[in-house]
Order: sequence, then structure tokens, then C-alpha cells
Amino acid sequence: MSAPEIPGFAFVEHLGSGGFADVFLYEQQWPRQRVAVKVVRPDVPLTDREKYLFTAEANAMARLADHPYIVSVITAGVTAEGGRPFLVMRYCPPPDLGVRVRSNPMAPVDAVSTGIKLASAIETAHRSGILHRDIKPSNVLVTTYHEPALTDFGIAGHMADVEGDNDVRISYPWSPPELLDGRSNGSVASDVYSLGATIWHLLVGRSPFSIPSGDNSTRALSARILHAAPPATQRPDVPPALDRLLQQCLAKRPEHRPQSALELARALQRIESAAGWARTSVAVEGDRPDASVASPEVPEAPEDATAMKPVTVISASGPRRIAAQDPAPAAHDDGDGGGTSRLVWAGVAVAVLAALLGYVVLGGGREEDPGVVVPSGSTTPSPLVPDVLTEAPTLTGRRTAKGVLFKWNPSVPVEEGDSFTYFRDDTGAYTTTKKKSLLVRTDEAICLELRMTRGSDNSPTVNQCVS
Repeated sequence: MSAPEIPGFAFVEHLGSGGFADVFLYEQQWPRQRVAVKVVRPDVPLTDREKYLFTAEANAMARLADHPYIVSVITAGVTAEGGRPFLVMRYCPPPDLGVRVRSNPMAPVDAVSTGIKLASAIETAHRSGILHRDIKPSNVLVTTYHEPALTDFGIAGHMADVEGDNDVRISYPWSPPELLDGRSNGSVASDVYSLGATIWHLLVGRSPFSIPSGDNSTRALSARILHAAPPATQRPDVPPALDRLLQQCLAKRPEHRPQSALELARALQRIESAAGWARTSVAVEGDRPDASVASPEVPEAPEDATAMKPVTVISASGPRRIAAQDPAPAAHDDGDGGGTSRLVWAGVAVAVLAALLGYVVLGGGREEDPGVVVPSGSTTPSPLVPDVLTEAPTLTGRRTAKGVLFKWNPSVPVEEGDSFTYFRDDTGAYTTTKKKSLLVRTDEAICLELRMTRGSDNSPTVNQCVS
């Protein structure tokens, strides 16, 4: 495959191809470094729409370039031959996360940590008014320091403008129902859904609604995403709270999902705390300036200036000495008078040393070294995940003269604010209620799936079918 000639860059190899662009590895000549260059393919017509998408991607990634978990853009331009737009980005060695977990899914501790880091990146994008709209494992690269890096903002949109889009590109396995049926062109909730689907994929090695050796065509996947209940990972080492959280992210209705990427990150942190895993920090741009940075009115301290210093070469064959700049002349011994003088000065030195030692021990007038931070007691920023709803409600169903009657009872006493959410396979609809029964007037076979909700905690689901 031929790569375009770009002044200042030497072609190394082809890395991959996407929907409308190729990605190449180049060697930047100055400063010398390896970079990934994304170039619009020659066979893609450069319509106004394509130019707009490429420009939007460059601007979005440039605005977020300093985030540790977003691939940074170095520069952009247009090739001299053919006028093909290109982006120069930080190089992350292949493969992407999608390939890495295909045959070796992540351990839960690593998947949760990766999820927090990606949620940090997505929250930062949302605070900048940018929706990604294509979050999936293959769009998560891995840096040379083994950190995730979100990329491919090619179909990103601004929150204020997305509803006016006439052409929305989606990746079906990780897209929420509202994008598939056209109810939305993208939102914070849709990015949260895709991130939840991505974390699920990292744990299992496939997208949530794909079936091994089954029909995973676009039509079949869409039908399951629109109508099937969110699945559990079915991994025994996955904490139940994590399974419930991911099922909440995959809820059909956007209002049933975590309301922001930051809320999802905090929930993942609570799971880390409950499991005793190392805490992963949330990297989101602060709302306030750093108080430790001096204001422009404060002059630079003279000791901070850089100065040239002459170098003195000291032989390495013996110990090094520091010589005084202005050595005093050697004292002459005048017999007894000199001995008495030395005794007097020795006594004075002992007295001064004792006074100083007492001053230090008593702590008088001492100030803390401003360069030393004394750690305070350890605290947990967020409460642990309430792990009360560990068992599914009991659910029964029977056919009566009026239809099919479902009844359920929770595994714990009901408290104020508790609710039940059920999914009907005949309508494909989710409903939340405080009741403990449901009468379905039908002569057909029907299945009901049910779970209990208390705050942000959800119980495992239970199924019951009546023929």
C-alpha cells in the first residue's frame, strides 16, 4: 500500500485501515519520534461531509490533547498530492484492546481500572461539549506505558449540534437502542452505554449481545439490543456489584443508566474499594485553578534563575574535598596564651551548641519545611457499594381466567424508595413499579424478567415463563 509523501516525515509501515482513512507509521524527522498518521483514503470522495468530519475530529482531539487517556494530536495538514487531509498523532503500538482481549479477556481488577480511566477521558470530553459516539474496544489503543488511550473522534459531535445531524454513523454491537431506532443522534447517556458495553467486552472477549457461533448479523444484533435483557458476564470472579453496574449501563432507557461518565467512574471506584483492589484515580480536569501556582504579579525568585558555573575536574583516585573560597591564614601557636584561648573558645562553642540543641528539642519558633508534606490519615472518598440486594426476588407465574398473573416477593424487607423493574418479551418494554404483581391479558406464551432496585443498587435478575 502506497503512503503519501509528507515533508518532514519518513514512511515506515502501514498500521491499519478504518471506515474512510488509512493509518501509517512515520518517523518524524525533527524532533525525531515515531508518530501515527491518519490519512483519508484515495478512494473516498472528499465531500463537504467528509471534510467536516475530519476537521471535527482534528479539533476535538486537539482540545483534549493533554488528557493522559486520550490519543493526542501533534499536527494536521493536507497532502501535496491529491489534497488528502491527515492527522499526526502520538504512536501507540498495536494491537488495540479489541484484539488484545479477543482470546485473553481482562481480569476484573484490570477491566475496572481501565473503565475508570476511560470514563475520565469521556467525562473530560463531555465537559468540553464533545460526544464521542463511537466508544468501542477497537478505539482504545494502548500506550508504550501500558495505559489505555481513547482515539477515533471521527464521528464525534458537539452536544448543541448533534440533534441536527442528518447522517450518523454507528458501530452496532456497542450502540444503545436509541441510536439504533433513531430516537437520538447521541447523548451523554449513549456514551455511558457504549462505555459499559466496552467494559463488558473487556471481561468476556465479545460484545454484550453477540452470541458465540450464533447469528451476529447487524439485523440480529439490533433485535437483541432493542429487546433482550442486558446479560451478565457469567464470570465467577466478577463481583456481583460489577455485573449489576454493567447491566445498569446497558439499560434500554437512558434515564436508568448512570447519569454521567463521572458517576460511572465513582461507582467503579466503590467496587474497587469493596473488593480491596488498588484505587484508580479519576483524571478529570478541575474546575478551579491550581492555588500552588504563583500569580503573575509575584516576581521570579532570583535563586530560581539558571546560571553558568565553571567546572572543576577532581581526580577520582582520592576523596573529594570542598575548598573555601577565601581561606583564612594559618593561626600561629604562641605557647600558653594560645592554649588558653583555645580552651575559652571551646567553652563558648559548647554553650552555644547546648542552647541550640535545647531550642530544637523544645521546638521554639520552628516552621515546617514547605517542601515536606505530612500525610494525613487515610480516608475513603466514597462509600462502599451497598451490597444488600445480593439475591433475586422470588417470581411465580400462572395462567388464570383473566390472563397470566405474575407475583413476586423481594429477598429483603422493602424500604421507602425501593422499586421493581420488569421486562416483557412480548412488548420488549421495561417498566418500573412499586407493586408486587402483574396481570398480563394474553392467550400467548409470555416471559417476564424482574429485578429489584434500591438507590444505585440492583438485585440479580430472575426469569419466569408461562406457556
